[in-house]
Amino acid sequence: MLTKTIIENILIIVAEAFWVSSCWTQLRRLVKTHNPKGLSAPSQTLNAAGNIAWATYFFSRGLFVPVITNLTMMLITLGTLFYILGNKKQFVKGIVAIAIVGPITSYILIVHPSVAGWLGVAYNLIAATPWVLHVVITKKVSGISERSFYFSLSAMLCTLTYALLIVSIPLIVGCLLGLAYTSVIMGYYYKYRKHD
Repeated sequence: MLTKTIIENILIIVAEAFWVSSCWTQLRRLVKTHNPKGLSAPSQTLNAAGNIAWATYFFSRGLFVPVITNLTMMLITLGTLFYILGNKKQFVKGIVAIAIVGPITSYILIVHPSVAGWLGVAYNLIAATPWVLHVVITKKVSGISERSFYFSLSAMLCTLTYALLIVSIPLIVGCLLGLAYTSVIMGYYYKYRKHD
């Protein structure tokens, strides 16, 4: 019979595999197509900072599998960020975002480590909102990886189940917001991808 701990560990390992696959798929598509449209340096910076905040949150709870995964995702996100920084328009925005987000993140996590999970939620929300608004307003979906959607949705569903089992309010809120945003973008992607 499976114990709750074994179920939690299986869920988070599967979820983290989907998260890493989602990030990796987006980076591979970016490298293959050389099309950074729909991806911005500030958003990638915020996502990387969100990974650091989540890693801190999980570390403080003694949950080491998600720590390793968030650090892995941060490295992949940094790869995407550096690729995007090759675009002159994105370079200045990216450098400014790094200069602002880096010190703020460090300060908050050192002085108030207990808010790490909520900081992760905030960064992920701030990073995704302009992207969602851009897709909704312009109806342009270029640069988005379809496979990345499926990995993200699978990851969020597994992570949400895990969050409910370990009773992590920040993680539950983050997953629900992520599911809502991903659903909106997927709807626009399938409606407008042929017209982009």
